[in-house]
Amino acid sequence: MKMKKLTSVKPVNLALTVLFCAGLIVVFTALFFIPDSDFSVTEKRVLTLFPKATLSSVADGSFERDVEKYLQDQVPFRNFFVGVASYTGQLLGQNGTEGVYRCRDDYLINTPVEFDEKKLSNNLKRLNDFVRDRDIGKYMMIVPQTGYIMDDKLPKNHSSYNDDGIFDFIRKTADEFTFVDLRESFKDQKDDVQLYYKTDHHWTMDGAFIGMNEFLKAAGRPCVAKSDFSIEKHTGFYGTTHSTSALWLTPPDSMELWNYDDADISVTVRDIGVETVTTRNDVYFKEHLTEYDMYPVYLNGNHSFTHIVNNNADGGALLIIKDSFGNSLASQLVASYKDIIMVDLRYYRTEAVSDILVEYPIDTVLVNYGLDNLINDTNFIWLR
Repeated sequence: MKMKKLTSVKPVNLALTVLFCAGLIVVFTALFFIPDSDFSVTEKRVLTLFPKATLSSVADGSFERDVEKYLQDQVPFRNFFVGVASYTGQLLGQNGTEGVYRCRDDYLINTPVEFDEKKLSNNLKRLNDFVRDRDIGKYMMIVPQTGYIMDDKLPKNHSSYNDDGIFDFIRKTADEFTFVDLRESFKDQKDDVQLYYKTDHHWTMDGAFIGMNEFLKAAGRPCVAKSDFSIEKHTGFYGTTHSTSALWLTPPDSMELWNYDDADISVTVRDIGVETVTTRNDVYFKEHLTEYDMYPVYLNGNHSFTHIVNNNADGGALLIIKDSFGNSLASQLVASYKDIIMVDLRYYRTEAVSDILVEYPIDTVLVNYGLDNLINDTNFIWLR
């Protein structure tokens, strides 16, 4: 009987097989020895830890699903693999990696928000109900999406931004408020100053400055000059769009702190249900400049309640119902108001916001949100 000749293995195939097996050994060895992380600094999110097995979780399959999430989150060299996946998707023509467009001039821009008319209508109704019959100034200033304003930076293939239609709906529905429309002023000045961060969805201090003066004009108060501030610049800022996209090679932004020189500031920050109260004589919490997430430098980030007093201001008491856009805005509005109180409904729940109108001499209410949060935030139910 004639024996078949064994086929020899090509050296290149053997090398690839050895390399692949070695890679698996390295990954699984690292998975065993490297401690689990509960938070990803670069992705700015909580990571899945190893789940506890119970009879019910094993029976219904949730334990297996949680283990899969755990392996995805705790895989060694995660940042490298996530980044490779994002850039590979870009090379293959994927448009909008994890909801973020890779754009011209190093901009990372969120894809358009979905216009959920029912959600937005409910949120606006609750805002209307809150200010109705109150004899105070009532203003609403919503920040347009970056992609709507910076449309010349978008990739060739992108979805449409419907800010015009949504803003018209807001103006018509939120009829208890004077609507401060930023679209025209932002479009007019987008080539002169950087209005939005390139690696983050927030407006820059220049963007907030334009918004501040548009609000002051609407409220009948004097505008503030940029020369009234001394500006310090800090480099190395990476924001939320950078974290979401995993396009790690994108260069960082610069972050500016605008100091109003003619101010005597005191800041009180507290969270409902937490006894700790933080006080400062500055609107900037500069310890955050040494952290990966630098954005909380503005008024220590998002908290239930923030009270800013400028003893050198002529007067005025402003309540800002806001998301994170309001933090940088308020740090400039100290030039115009003696008292500024900020409430973040994501954390201000067990107390009534209306009590603030009784306790403090509030003469003006400003609603300041990014468009995405105004539509999708489910915390307006706490506004009473």
